[in-house]
This record gives sequence, C-alpha cells and structure tokens, in this order.
Amino acid sequence: MDFTRYLHFARRLLANVRGNVLVTAGLALPIVVGGAGIGIHSVQLVLTKRQLQREADSAALAGAYSLFQAQGNTAATAAANDALTQNNLMANVSSTITPGPYTTATATFTSSMYVRLTTTKATPLMGLFGMGASSVAAEARAAVVPEGKFCYLALETGNVTGVTFQGNTTVNLGCGVGTNSTSGSAAIASGSSSVTASPIAAMGGVPASTNYAQGTVLMPNHAQIADPFGGGTTLDPSSSDVSNSACKNGNAWRTISVPSGTTTTSAQLMAASGGSIGGPGCYGTISVQGNLILDPGTYYLANGANNAGLQIGSQAVLTCNGCTFVLTSTTPNNGSSHATMSINGGAQVNISAATTGTYAGIVMYRDRRASASNQCCMVNGNSSSSFSGAFYFPADTLTFAGTAGMAVNCIQLVSRRITFTGDSDITNTCTPPGGGPKWSLDTVRLVS
Repeated sequence: MDFTRYLHFARRLLANVRGNVLVTAGLALPIVVGGAGIGIHSVQLVLTKRQLQREADSAALAGAYSLFQAQGNTAATAAANDALTQNNLMANVSSTITPGPYTTATATFTSSMYVRLTTTKATPLMGLFGMGASSVAAEARAAVVPEGKFCYLALETGNVTGVTFQGNTTVNLGCGVGTNSTSGSAAIASGSSSVTASPIAAMGGVPASTNYAQGTVLMPNHAQIADPFGGGTTLDPSSSDVSNSACKNGNAWRTISVPSGTTTTSAQLMAASGGSIGGPGCYGTISVQGNLILDPGTYYLANGANNAGLQIGSQAVLTCNGCTFVLTSTTPNNGSSHATMSINGGAQVNISAATTGTYAGIVMYRDRRASASNQCCMVNGNSSSSFSGAFYFPADTLTFAGTAGMAVNCIQLVSRRITFTGDSDITNTCTPPGGGPKWSLDTVRLVS
C-alpha cells in the first residue's frame, strides 16, 4: 500500500464521526478514571479524617479530665493512650500526646492535653496523578477551663435539691454557688427570694428563675466540684484532743456557761478556775446567754446531748477572733454522739477564723463522721454580727439565716446541703482557705 492510499484512509477516518468518538473516548479515559478516583478517595479521606478527629478529641478530653483531677502529667498521658485504645477506630495510627500549659491570644490554660494523630491511606486510583498514598492528620487540645469562683458548695450527690434559696431571703453572695446534686432541681430559688450570685453550677439541673439577678450564669450538667477541704480527713481531731480526760473533769463535762447580764473573758474564767476552764480546749458545752470574749484557738465541743455543744442565746454576745469551733465527740465513730450548735437569731456573734494551723480559714467545723442532725445547723445572728471564715459541715444541711445589715466580709459555706433564708448581704473579697485555686469552678472542654 503506497503513501497515497494511506493518506486517503486517514482522510476517511477523520471524516468518520464514530471514529472521532472512539479516539476521543480513548484519550479521555485516563482523565475520567482519575477524576472518579479523586472523588472516591476524597470521600474515603474525609471519613478517615473524621474518625481520626473523633479519636483525637476523645483522647484529649480523657487526658484533660485526668489533669482536672490533679493526677499529674504521667497519669494524664496514660489516660489519653487508654482512650485511643478503647476508641480504636483505625489501624496504623501514629500519635503524639503532650500535656502542658497552652496560651492563646486571649487566655492561658495551665492544664491542657494536646493530641495529634496521623495515618497513611492508600489511594490507588489517584496513583494516575502520582498520589498512590495520602497522609491524614487530626489534632485536638482539651483544657481545664476556669468558669468563675464559688464560695458556697453543697456536697449532696443524690437526686435531691442541694441548694435552696427560699422565703424572703435577699442575698448578695459575692461569688458563685455549686452543688453536686444530680436532681433536675439541684439548685432552686423560690418564693420572694432575691439572689445575686454567679455562676450557679450543678451536676443536675438549675431551673431558670426571676429570683436570680439579671446576668446570673446558670450552669447545669456541670462536672463534679471537688470538696475544697478534701472530705475533712485531715481535720479529724486527735484522740488526745477529745479524750475523756481532755473534755471532762472526772465524770463531769468541762463547761463554759455565761448567764444573761454577765460579761466575762477567757482570762477571767481561767483565773476563777485555776486555769482549767476558759481557754482553747475541749468542752461538753459552751453556753452563752450574756457576753463572752474568748481567746484565739481551737475549741472542741464534744457532748452530743440535747442543749449541749455550742449554745448561743437570743440576747447573747460571743466574740472570738482567730478561733475555730469543732463540733465532735469523744467517741467520734459513733455518728449520733457528735455535738451540735444553736445560734439564736437575736444573738450578736463576732467570730473570725484562725489563720494558721490545722483549721486555718475554718471558723466552724462539724466532724465528717457525725450523723446528720435535725438540731443542727443554723448560722444566724443579728444585724451587728460579723462572720469571717468557712463553715464546714460535710454531713449536714447548713441553713444560713442572716439578718439585713449583718457584716459578712469573707465567708464560705460547705455542707451536704445549703439553705439560704432571712436577709443578708455577703461580700467575699478575701482569699478563701486553701487558696483561690481550690475554689475555682472549672470545666474540661476542647479549646482547639
């Protein structure tokens, strides 16, 4: 076949429409296959990215929760690794886990967990474009995020209300309120109460209420809030502090009793008793109907009988600066034997906590081993009263029934449940016992 015939054949092929389609399809096939490959593998890579991100988020949160519980970097790293093992959505994943502080343009987080995951995904159809494998990465950072300060905490963990604002109470608390109650009404404000406090945080629900001041932040479904006093295990009185010999003279309880119309001091009481009664130490009862000024120190009340413990009458005046009153027992493992307190609403009570020692910052503590008592525990006083320090009653319902005008410049309430009633104006500008960090309302969340 000579050149002329070849040229004629080529002209006929070019003029043939079906031939053009065949050639065009052949030339376009690699592009079509490659485009389909890009589409298929793009979906696969997006799915891989999502799975990696889910694992990274879970691991970062697990590590941050460990840091939130003050378990340290080693334990937090182990928690993040455990989360990766439990959520093992993909094989052949490389991880980088780094605990430590993290700073953004607007905030610094002292405790955070960074997790980065990488893997390689085969993409054979994209190999036509030199992309036979693609690297996929995901990263997450979770941190312990401060959300405010609290000065009042109900330790209740059951399905009952932990914090109650009721009646005509008007309170300006100067900080936040928290409860570990899981009830749908874990913290409630009812009646004609007026509450200025923010945030209001609970593991359970916090129903909205017009009783809260405008701008109050309600934080339901919050993480459990740690007891700033660690459950009171370090506050147990020593056996020598509450022994029979320390609390009694023979078989009779050591007692301070101040009748109505009488004014006395620790020094006067000690002078009259030869030094055995009046100063810090253990007593069955301190009963004040008149005016009593006590020396600084720790006063243990160990008689759990009715009308014993700390009894302050309606016309009484009690002054004790740098003091802690410990309601306990000579048989502390007998829950019903612990002392209680009664502070009448007309009393003038001026007490402030010690600044050093075991009970630094705590003005009143009821032994953690005590059974809850219907006779305990109300914080009361007239408009001339002054309180400064923490009231710690881990097993009891603590009722604060202050009077309008009461000077309460630095007070914390920590108990199983808390009820506010009466009229009081509280301003907390001090550093609470144990330091500010122990009173932080923190949560754990992803920050990047």
